[in-house]
Amino acid sequence: MTISASLAAALGPRPPKTRPEGIATYKPAAPGQLDGKNFTAWISSQVSAGRTVLGLAEGAYHVLPGFDQAHVFLENLESVTIWMDSVNLTMTAVGVTAFEFYRCSNITTYGPTVWWDTPGFSQATITNVKSTGDKDYDIQFHLDDGYDPSFLVNTTTGQMDGEYTDPKTGRLEAGPGWSFIRGPVTTVQGLENTYSVALQDSYFQPLEGYKLLARGDFIFCNKITESNNTIISDFTLLNCAGFGFFSGSNRKTTFNSFSLKPAPFPPPNGTELPVRSSSADGIHSGGDYIEPTFDSCLFSALDDDCMAVHGSLFQTSGAGSTPNSFLAPNGLASPGDVLHFYANSTFALLGTATVVSANTSSSPLSVTVDHLPASVAEQIRSARWSNQNRVGSGFRITNTLTTGNRGRGAIIKASNGLIAGNRFEGVSYAALSLGPEFSGWAEADYVHNISVVDNTLADCNYLSKAGAAFMLHGDGGGGERGNSNISIEGLVVQGTSASNVYLGASEGVRLGGLRLERVFQAEYQLWEEWPGAVVTLENVGIGSVKGRRCIEGEIGREGVEMVRFVGSVDGVEEDFVKSC
Repeated sequence: MTISASLAAALGPRPPKTRPEGIATYKPAAPGQLDGKNFTAWISSQVSAGRTVLGLAEGAYHVLPGFDQAHVFLENLESVTIWMDSVNLTMTAVGVTAFEFYRCSNITTYGPTVWWDTPGFSQATITNVKSTGDKDYDIQFHLDDGYDPSFLVNTTTGQMDGEYTDPKTGRLEAGPGWSFIRGPVTTVQGLENTYSVALQDSYFQPLEGYKLLARGDFIFCNKITESNNTIISDFTLLNCAGFGFFSGSNRKTTFNSFSLKPAPFPPPNGTELPVRSSSADGIHSGGDYIEPTFDSCLFSALDDDCMAVHGSLFQTSGAGSTPNSFLAPNGLASPGDVLHFYANSTFALLGTATVVSANTSSSPLSVTVDHLPASVAEQIRSARWSNQNRVGSGFRITNTLTTGNRGRGAIIKASNGLIAGNRFEGVSYAALSLGPEFSGWAEADYVHNISVVDNTLADCNYLSKAGAAFMLHGDGGGGERGNSNISIEGLVVQGTSASNVYLGASEGVRLGGLRLERVFQAEYQLWEEWPGAVVTLENVGIGSVKGRRCIEGEIGREGVEMVRFVGSVDGVEEDFVKSC
């Protein structure tokens, strides 16, 4: 299936969205130029006058940043609809957020299309490759015209952070995050806009003609915080220097027909099209209260995960001054919130409690709960905790297409959600990853009550030897069955070079149909030997198994196990996956 056909299938019928006639419309004074501060002031004045349906005049504008933190900053707005359809906005300040919504309620936007004059990453063409040892290389590369060399180095690490890709296929051709950079980026004397760097790549051999992408410091290209019922509809984002949208401490944020994709044109004074759309995640929901929603969205050629929904893992630092209280360097807690406590290293569940009071303005902050479990009191200086009310539960991911990104398609650490009717293509790691990442990213939590229905994962997980195209997992290695009540129906996995499905650390998993096609027959086969299996079950309890669970055609490698059982597995027979 082509990408265009996949997109049409993923989006489905789309209702017409027509700007109402006669609404108050802002027309910038200077032709082709939008002052973010003036536009924001106009919106506030119209709302004060009782107008709640507003528009920006159709056209193309260069946007002057109206604020230090954003080109357009919308604060404390309530019950407003802003039409920006048929509007193209070019942001003029690299490193400054486009739109920020802060403490708004019941806001709906339609459109616009947004990009930056200067893409938020460096793009270059590899011109010379020299092997210096086993999987070690010195490479030279020429910066493509119109791309900013300042993104070649991340100022935090002082090193290059990026990847390279074959422009003929668009497929990622480098290991995760270039974690094996061997030296600094240096200028090649006598050659204009040409640089060199030493690296180690255990995955691929870099080749002349490959495109090199490097991301420097990243930003939140758009941001929504402490807001309620925000709807972002028909928003198209091109060439983003970081997260497409960051959503935090919100209730009910909806992204409808949101697109993040490479610009179909080169930057000013350039001739080369961008091969990536962003240098980080597409939409990152971190610490939201409830119901982040992604419907009929497109994520294409990102440099990281497409969708992330999670909370945070915090640490206790000591006992509080009152009974049943504890101290913490930081955290999110309000009266009524339910907290989970975990052991510091194994992440075994120590107990739960409900917040009675929280002083989050103090340092360290102090939290009082209804009952502090004895096992937590014993580890009061090092226990970990998460807030179950701040993980984005009630999420929905529906009718969405992701294609060609480095990272995962969707990473979910929230509960009470639906993942239905989506297609994931060419995702370099797991297309769907459900479960906590306590140790790696301090992101919570285990997941519960999730329905995964009619999703297709095609040519995914080609870089991962440890993971699978579909992952239901825990963290800590202690055999904890922390996830529960997960329903998986109509899952199709196609074209793998590593494991298809991993189910672990869970209780009450229900399987209702599984089809595996072109198993170990992907175009890219990175592993000379593969120790895994088509499906791996580890420390999991299967509640029910219905429908066909079969492998279509031949397995592309000899001696591969169809099913591998690890640890304690209940509720299934060894042959529950068979040839069709």
